[in-house]
Amino acid sequence: MGDAKNFPGFLTDLMQKWLDFFERDTVDKITYLGLFTWKDIASKTNPKKLKKKAVLDPENKLFIRTLPLEYGVYFQEISEYCLHVLLVKGSEIGVKRAAFEYHYDGETFRKVNKKLI
Repeated sequence: MGDAKNFPGFLTDLMQKWLDFFERDTVDKITYLGLFTWKDIASKTNPKKLKKKAVLDPENKLFIRTLPLEYGVYFQEISEYCLHVLLVKGSEIGVKRAAFEYHYDGETFRKVNKKLI
């Protein structure tokens, strides 16, 4: 998957660099690639407080392969140097979602420690 011609057209250069940088060893475990957006929703406990919800873009989602465990990688490019990455890992028991912000300095990515979700 490291070759640019193998990436889906909706992935930007920054997204492709992130995949090459972070997922080089686990690329065979990825079952879905796609894009997502953030949606503000009201909290159930405090309707005045807004929470962010990751919403997958069905038109920019690519099924790669069937494996026993789902492992989806979804992106939202904030700027040419800032990327939000949503990782979805699932099985029959349940699904775990985690989103992080990454900054690219031209050579390496730096993960912001705070989880977005």
